[in-house]
Parts: sequence; structure tokens; C-alpha cells
Amino acid sequence: MKKLFALFCVVAVCHGYAIEGTKVFQAGLQAFQANGPEALFNAWYDSEDETARIAEIRGRFARVTQKLGRVVDTQVFAPRNLGNHVQHLYGVIYFERRPLWVRAECYSIAGRGGFISLEFSLISGDILPLAWSTAQE
Repeated sequence: MKKLFALFCVVAVCHGYAIEGTKVFQAGLQAFQANGPEALFNAWYDSEDETARIAEIRGRFARVTQKLGRVVDTQVFAPRNLGNHVQHLYGVIYFERRPLWVRAECYSIAGRGGFISLEFSLISGDILPLAWSTAQE
């Protein structure tokens, strides 16, 4: 319970000031590992303002992850800045059966910000930049 409260405080501080997207992204993945998908969505989205959007993403996420087993680990990769106010964030959630690759777009303008998009796939090439995929070959 103390870990959940500490995580909530970190996320609240990140949402209250100019967002450093990587920290919020990492906190969401760690919240998911510790407390399940609701914790991830609560960390990344304002449930009052984005109810319909969260419901749509939650449904897609549940369909993809339902047979992957429990979360073993999470990892965040270096962000890519798209101008002064937008970042692409990359990560992976390691489930027992296979990894799930995650990409989010985060924005921050005048001390306010949030996640613009969230995409995920079982195929790394669908999520990671092409340059990263070809560098591995």
C-alpha cells in the first residue's frame, strides 16, 4: 500500500508540473507490473476528462494481454524528442509468455501535458523505429 501511495505521489507531481514524459511513462509501466492495468491507465490519463478514450484503449489492451500471463518486468528505452513539446516514448512489458511493445506520444505545453497516443503490439517492428529494428540485424 505504501508503494502504491508513493507511486501516486510521483505521478501527481509529474502531472502537476511540466511533464518529463519518460518519468511518467516509466511510472505507468511499473504501476502496471505492481497493480495491474487500472494502475497504468490511472497513471497516464485523467479519468474525468478522457473516459471514452480510456475505455477504448483499455478494451484493446485487455484483448491483447489476456493470455500473456503475469508481468515479469518492464523496460523503457530512450525517448525521441519531436520538437520542444512532444516526445515519442518506447517501452516493453515482459509477460511470462512474450513481450508486449509499447509506444506513447507525450506532450507538454505551458506546464500542462499528457499522453496524445498509446500504441502496443506483440511485434517489435510495429512499435520501435525502423532504425532500431534494422540496427539489430
